Amino acid sequence: MKQLPIAARIYVSLVVLAGGVCLGLGLLQSSFANPFLLASLIVLSSVCASMKVSLPLTVSGSTLSVSYAVDFTALLLLGAEDASLVAAISALSQSVFHQRERNAPHRIVFSMATLVLTIHAAGATLRLLGMPSSDVPTVGLVAPLIGGAIVYFLVNTGLVAGAIALSTRDNVATVWHTNFLYSSPSYFVGACVAAAAAWFMTSAGYCLAALLFAPVYLTFRTCKIYLGRIEDEQRHVKQTSDLHLATIEALARAIDAKDQTTQSHIRRVQYYAVGLAQAIGLPPNAVQGIKTAALLHDIGKLAVPEHILSKPGPLTQEEFQKIRIHPKVGAEIIASVPFPYPVAPLILSHHERWDGKGYPNNLSGTNIPIGARILTIVDYYDAVTTERPYHKAMSHDSAVALLKHEAGRALDPALAQTFIELLPTMMAELAAMPEEGQWPAPAASQLDDNTAGLLTVTSGRSAYENIALAHREIYALTRSRRRWAPAWA
Repeated sequence: MKQLPIAARIYVSLVVLAGGVCLGLGLLQSSFANPFLLASLIVLSSVCASMKVSLPLTVSGSTLSVSYAVDFTALLLLGAEDASLVAAISALSQSVFHQRERNAPHRIVFSMATLVLTIHAAGATLRLLGMPSSDVPTVGLVAPLIGGAIVYFLVNTGLVAGAIALSTRDNVATVWHTNFLYSSPSYFVGACVAAAAAWFMTSAGYCLAALLFAPVYLTFRTCKIYLGRIEDEQRHVKQTSDLHLATIEALARAIDAKDQTTQSHIRRVQYYAVGLAQAIGLPPNAVQGIKTAALLHDIGKLAVPEHILSKPGPLTQEEFQKIRIHPKVGAEIIASVPFPYPVAPLILSHHERWDGKGYPNNLSGTNIPIGARILTIVDYYDAVTTERPYHKAMSHDSAVALLKHEAGRALDPALAQTFIELLPTMMAELAAMPEEGQWPAPAASQLDDNTAGLLTVTSGRSAYENIALAHREIYALTRSRRRWAPAWA
């Protein structure tokens, strides 16, 4: 909970408070007229809550649960007061059982509160539209059923979309459209199943009504198998993508290694950026885009002369203008690569400032992509804590003080504060990780004489260290030639 932005914390707290009040008042007003039916629906809803399928086509990794039909049935048969208890226990079961990763307590309580509020909103809609009694012809159910399903869908998905949008600082309408609009048909199908089950229970008895859930279960199994195949295909695509990204990463780090002052810069920036993106709850696809952009954010420096990058002093205005082109150059290079997530816009904007005084487009505030704002913060911190030709490395405390000073000026203030809070943990984790480039040496039997000789020369140094050493020699040789060149040369 502490890792969420303040607005998201307030929103989650208000939803949980409202859900708790509704549940408490509902239980106080309930007469529990049919305790056997209530207990049966609680058990059935809890069992169905574990029957959920992951939806690999969504950005947020959403799931679809069969328990919605049971919750709606409880609403039709028992009213919102008792049905809210069924829904709350169903949400608890869905959040706790059969989970690959343990859900945070605030997520569990928020899910329960969301369903309680949804049940009460849908129940109010049914009453407003004149929900008929069980002895009225079925046609009288149509308007209330459609209205209740629409409200149930909008309130349930809207509350969740609001939490995601505030956590990621994205537009709530975009989040809702991307992650939840596709699921609207399932709510109407579930409402129809619930209406049929409610009619069977009041007309034919509970035993026959239970048969209605057989086709629901078969549908669930069919969807699970089908989506499982899609997930397998996506896993294969991801493995291929990871292989390509690993190749790009090796080349990017080789480029980074040629500058002895910024060795391991990419590694640290990438680690900090991913940690910050995950901490604020960005979806996996966005995190992967930030990870890739962190890897390639300085690739545009290939267009900047080496003597400017290595100049041990302040740059002239002309030299600084040449430095300023590297975000555009980097974005142009990456724009031709069909990444399945935004990368080029993050590279283009990673030198923009919160106050609008950055470059190349003078963007300000939330007009800067959130991934670029993350890159700006972590790149800023790593730059000032690293020895560079033009400045000495700052201590951690001095760098943190500078981050606080620049919050609201160069840096997103909320993200900067979150990053400062996460820094001690991330620094400890990064320090515990092995140094990059430490690969096991191949067996001598696998090498020819020439290769063995090369490894003898480079033994004890990583590949990146050898690249850095070669460029230091080239740079030293170039400076030596300039020093001893004749006046007429």
